[in-house]
Amino acid sequence: MDKSLSLLILWLQLDWVSTKQDVSQSPEALNVREGDSVVLNCSYTDSALYFLQWFWQDPGKGLTSLLSIQANQKEQASGRITVSLDKSSRHSALYIATSQHSDSTTYLCAVRHSTQREPIPSTQTADGAPTTSCLGAEETVSIKGFSTLTFLPDRGN
Repeated sequence: MDKSLSLLILWLQLDWVSTKQDVSQSPEALNVREGDSVVLNCSYTDSALYFLQWFWQDPGKGLTSLLSIQANQKEQASGRITVSLDKSSRHSALYIATSQHSDSTTYLCAVRHSTQREPIPSTQTADGAPTTSCLGAEETVSIKGFSTLTFLPDRGN
C-alpha cells in the first residue's frame, strides 16, 4: 500500500487594515506530492513598495520571518526557499524546492511601503483570526489572513 503524502495549500485573503493596501495570495488550494516544488503567489496594489516580507507561523506560536526582499531586488534565496519580486506586475512568489513534511505551516505575505525601517512583527488575536502588527516609524499596519500548508495522505495509488 502506497502511503505517499500530498501537500494541500489553503489560502485566505490577506488585507491591510490601516493602510488600505490590498494584498492577495493565490491559488486557493493546491495539491503536490512531497518532494515536488511549491509556488505561493502574493499580489499587492501599492506601487510605492519599499519591501515585501514572507512569514511562517506554526500552530500556537508567533510569526517567524522567512525571507524579505527590498524593492530594488529581484530575488532572495535561503536554502530551499526563494522569493522573487516583480514590481512592474506588483507580484511576489515564494518558491519551495523539494517540499518536505516540515514545510507544513502557515505562511503570510506582507508589503511595506514606508522607507523608514523594517516592521517589527508581533502576533495578536482579533476576531478569532491571527493578526500581525507591523510597527514602524510613527505608523501601525495590521495584517489579517494566512495561508496554510498541510500534508495529507494520498488516497490514490
